[in-house]
Amino acid sequence: MNNTIMTLTLLKKSCYYLFIVLIILLFDLNICAQDLSEYGEADTINAYFDESEQLALFQKGVDLYNMERYWDALHVFNKVNSIPQSENHFISSSNLMLMRTYLRLGDIERSILLGHEFESFYKESEYLDDVQYTMGEAFFRQSQYTDALLYFLSVMKITDDERLRRLSKETLETIIDLFLSAEEVENLKEKIEDKFNEVVLSLNLSEKYHSIGEYKRANKEIRSVRGLVKDAFLEDEYIKIKNQVKSRPTQKIYVGVVLPLSGPMSGVGEKILNGVRYALHQFRLRSDINVSAIVLDNRGDVIQSIKQVEYLSKNPKVIAIFGPVSSENAVPMAALANQYKIPMITPTATNSELSSLGPYVFQANVDFENLGRFLGIYCASVSGIKTVASLSPADEYGKDMTDSFCEAVDELGGRIVTQQWYIDKPEELRFQLKNIRQVGLELMHDQLAEKIRLTLNHLRQLAVSDTAWWLDSLYLSVGERDCQLFSEDTVYILSHQQALIFAGLMDSLEFEIPIKDSIEFMINSINGLLLPSHATDLNMIVPQLEYYNLKTMMFGSGNWNDLSFLKKNQRFLNGLKFVSDYYIDTESIQYKNFESYYARLIGYKPSRFDLYGYDTMMAVLSNFGAGEITRKEIRKKLSLMPTYHGICRNISFKGNRPRVNSCAFILSFDKGLIRPTAIIENGDLVTIAE
Repeated sequence: MNNTIMTLTLLKKSCYYLFIVLIILLFDLNICAQDLSEYGEADTINAYFDESEQLALFQKGVDLYNMERYWDALHVFNKVNSIPQSENHFISSSNLMLMRTYLRLGDIERSILLGHEFESFYKESEYLDDVQYTMGEAFFRQSQYTDALLYFLSVMKITDDERLRRLSKETLETIIDLFLSAEEVENLKEKIEDKFNEVVLSLNLSEKYHSIGEYKRANKEIRSVRGLVKDAFLEDEYIKIKNQVKSRPTQKIYVGVVLPLSGPMSGVGEKILNGVRYALHQFRLRSDINVSAIVLDNRGDVIQSIKQVEYLSKNPKVIAIFGPVSSENAVPMAALANQYKIPMITPTATNSELSSLGPYVFQANVDFENLGRFLGIYCASVSGIKTVASLSPADEYGKDMTDSFCEAVDELGGRIVTQQWYIDKPEELRFQLKNIRQVGLELMHDQLAEKIRLTLNHLRQLAVSDTAWWLDSLYLSVGERDCQLFSEDTVYILSHQQALIFAGLMDSLEFEIPIKDSIEFMINSINGLLLPSHATDLNMIVPQLEYYNLKTMMFGSGNWNDLSFLKKNQRFLNGLKFVSDYYIDTESIQYKNFESYYARLIGYKPSRFDLYGYDTMMAVLSNFGAGEITRKEIRKKLSLMPTYHGICRNISFKGNRPRVNSCAFILSFDKGLIRPTAIIENGDLVTIAE
């Protein structure tokens, strides 16, 4: 089905009307509807002629898009588009979503093609500003800066969406400042007849001339639009730039932002970018430092990432690089950034060796080694755990976290009794969990033997010193192999076990440890179990842990920070402790205010990745002070930066691992809630009173 639709869509380049005819023919043959059963819909396309059913299908596509399931979303939006136009209530909105989906998937040409068709057929659509903004994004990613600029100009003119206007303005200003010469902008302005666009270009040209010291040309440009400013938005811009050209030029600086804005990780990249943009917006409201972002899409590709860091590093106006998302992209980027001596701050990469690539590399995320170490310190020093087992994935993540956790426990006097590993998906952990049980059983026998030895010594002392045991009518003798209990006329031979039970020093249940393991017998001799599991593994691990009857305190990684999952397994997971680089107190006044303002400006409530982008960029911007801002100064300030306390994470690069964030949270799941039980700041652990 998808191949048919995708092939037909390609025909749009040469013949749009042929495409429409073919779609109608496919509709008549019910070919387009053959896969609808996948989505729980009716078997034929006719079922969608009802508006409510079309709405349900369209909403399903939107939901899939928001869940970052772009291929599935594409499938649904194509089905919506397959409905004949005369019956289709969502034709324009589904075209917009198709544009966005193709852009996220990295098919920029297809996105642009759909945008041109939208402009031809839906000129009066309420979505025209969204479509043109998406076109601007697409052309910008193709480095077609003039085309991108024209689309952003159009959006600024026609939209009543303040967010779209602001984003278009910011990108347009960046294009004029960095990617087009003054001559190119002048030539473009001469070809434009629209007065709004002419004013916007003249204002930006005036600013550009002023920044490079051509003051006469700057004043000429600002004077040329004096009688043309009719729009309230342009009036504000005119006044601002008019005042600006009267003063000395200020340093305009940029932070290069390299994120995956198309491809498999585009959902994460877009959310981080929105957080970054909001941080810049907030910073500009209370600072006169002229800082903007150059946003580049690396598509999650290593080669693209290398090209972009080289481009940014060679531009003297770029004083820092924000990104990328993955460690795979971060490693080569970090090596180059250090070579060019430009600070690079990655918000999410966790490779434990990344910061070793040089003094210009910073990790706002806590790396695997620190996560394991912090959790190990809490486990041994606060929880008082003495015997620990681990069940970990046999990959870099599992190894780094497990090794540092076990090292910390060992340093603080704990004992690692067994380490178990699994490869790929933990669908079958019988071997590993039986090994843990066997070690636990042996430990229980050892612990019992040690308790018997100590308690027998105590009983010997009692037999000598306690009058209850050496009256004329009763005497107890504790031997090496058994005990003798003397009464007036009888001698009773007791085993050590019988004697200890008889004396009330031990309970009979304590001796009921099987020689051979049995799943019905609960193993409780291992105090702690480390589970640095991947998020996708949790549903497979928990049922197996429960089945294998281990009673222990569980310690996990930040992947356990999923309240809905924890609640579903509350009976078994109550008391779980896990380390996380973030914690969102959704009930705090600070967060509620932030959420409200963010949703108003960005258009939706912030996710964890929005907050990662916001907090990390705000931490970087906190080092932008008065005076000249250079790469060297930013690197130095980041290294010495006081702890930044953010909305979801704290950031400090002064801890036990230089230039790696040394702030985290130890979180506890208890009674259906996740709460911090300890905070790590600069590598130091501080417990929180219950």
